[in-house]
Amino acid sequence: MEVYNYMITIGVDIVMINRIDNIIKKRRESFYNRIFTEREISYIKKRNHNIKTISGLFAAKEAVSKAVGRGIGKLSWKDIEISHNSEGKPIVNISSKGWDIIKKLEINNFDISISHEKEYAVAFVIGYYDYNYKK
Repeated sequence: MEVYNYMITIGVDIVMINRIDNIIKKRRESFYNRIFTEREISYIKKRNHNIKTISGLFAAKEAVSKAVGRGIGKLSWKDIEISHNSEGKPIVNISSKGWDIIKKLEINNFDISISHEKEYAVAFVIGYYDYNYKK
């Protein structure tokens, strides 16, 4: 079986972990509820509110919004959800409303990588059309 994938677009974001930490210290619940889906909040809680995890998820959502060239606005924070497969690989999930916006770009799949160190979290996203992808 031949696979016909080709890259359409990319997005990258880097976040200062200290900046996110300061926000979390001041208004954790309102930040969580504005930025993250229920499933993401559950994941954050399972990770004991690890600031690197939170920063990585935030960077991932920003990177996806940049990959689709819309930024946060037309796509809301909650239209983009980051989950993980059984091996821990991050996966991009898009809401129905989000797909209505994105499908005009002929993107139907994303690959994402998230990394963090002491001071920074970074996410890199490739949006592409996968002929074998079934949504």
